[in-house]
Amino acid sequence: MVSKETVMEELIRANYWWETDRVSDSHLEEYRREIFVELAEFMEEKHICGIIGARRTGKTTLMYQLIDDLLGSGVEPKRILMYTFDNPIMSDDKEIIKKIAEVHKEMYDIEGRRYIFLDEIQYVKDWSRWVKSFYDRNEDIKFVVSGSSGKLIYKNTSESLTGRISFFETSTFSFGEYCKYNGDRDLKKFLTDLDFSRMDLKRIDSKDVKIKVKHYDRELKKLFNDYILYGGIPETFHKEPHKAYKWLKEDYVGLVFYRDLMELFDIRDTRTLEELFYYIANTHGQRANYSKIGDMLDCRVETVKTYLGYLDIASLVNIVEYYSKSPKRSKRAEKKLFVSDSGILNAVRGGGKSILTDRKKIGSIVEGIVCSNIVSERSAVFSKNVFYWRSVYELDFVIKKGDDLIPMEVKYTSKIRDGDLKGLLSFMDKYLVDEGIVLTKESYETKKIDGKRIYFVPVWVFLLKY
Repeated sequence: MVSKETVMEELIRANYWWETDRVSDSHLEEYRREIFVELAEFMEEKHICGIIGARRTGKTTLMYQLIDDLLGSGVEPKRILMYTFDNPIMSDDKEIIKKIAEVHKEMYDIEGRRYIFLDEIQYVKDWSRWVKSFYDRNEDIKFVVSGSSGKLIYKNTSESLTGRISFFETSTFSFGEYCKYNGDRDLKKFLTDLDFSRMDLKRIDSKDVKIKVKHYDRELKKLFNDYILYGGIPETFHKEPHKAYKWLKEDYVGLVFYRDLMELFDIRDTRTLEELFYYIANTHGQRANYSKIGDMLDCRVETVKTYLGYLDIASLVNIVEYYSKSPKRSKRAEKKLFVSDSGILNAVRGGGKSILTDRKKIGSIVEGIVCSNIVSERSAVFSKNVFYWRSVYELDFVIKKGDDLIPMEVKYTSKIRDGDLKGLLSFMDKYLVDEGIVLTKESYETKKIDGKRIYFVPVWVFLLKY
């Protein structure tokens, strides 16, 4: 059990703005992700705020930015508390949430609203029970919690905190965010003013889009090549290529495996989990037969399913189900498995700039990038709205938007043949869909084929939407 004196010392150490009245520049980023606006507007709501997502996707930075925003709006510094549970002495105490809230109030005899930010909350057992108790007693506390194992936190708290918590998901940087972060000043202003996020997937005017981005296409193509190579984890943005891959493989994946997954799930068969992940990296984008994987890894099918669930929880993989109007058939059919970030993928299986000219590899890498960008769209937390489809021919993606189906093919090549569209056209025939999208390397075009309208758009333009 942690003493109140120790809690007090930890809080004073962590909350330096109680004395300085400001958040250090080292804890802030000039760039604010689009989700920041939603979070800032939510600060005056009573609901608990849950910021969830993959490791190193900016959750802690978002918390500091929110604190900076509260201070800027005139909130008294001592009303704002933040603690990161990277200290096992603190996180192992079952009553630590209660102690933090009580010690904070006693220290400054605070009356009225307080803001309590709790980072890496997944390491505190039964944290939701304590937060719920404060919420249900109508204590004037705005709780903001974050956790790297976002899907686990969502699953474990969605019932216990029903009606009390709202989740906001962070993911690796989308390509649109990557450009706003790394592009030059003119490009950043252009993208902000244009607001591609409002682009209607089913009403893409290829000529109009081409005119709008023409002045910036050279810079956008270069940024997309960098994004293919190094992915969307901010920590890699300013590293040398070999250092970025070394950090991703040893530090990032290592931390996810040996801290997040091993500790949270008490996994003892680490070899099988690692081999499964490396298998997915080497078969990136292919359909997976769980029985065959089990035979290859010498484990049961149930173990494969369980470990895939862990990798999904850790946001290391994206699992894409088969599209069918029958949910049972979707569940039974083979899944397509992608490593969720291209930088992690390249770091794990080895690669450099030669990837950009490797036709065999780059197509599946770009397909995975499209998948991670459309899966992470924040229309709903963890909604399953992205599928693939296959009959005689295969279609890369089917996006379900309400009752609408948007078929999408990814063809990152300079020349697209009629045979490349057979999966797209077969799906459109079967499900009576009139419009489809083909993501290309550089072609802008709208074609009518067999009475169907097909939009051809460069993938690096389309992804500016996300």
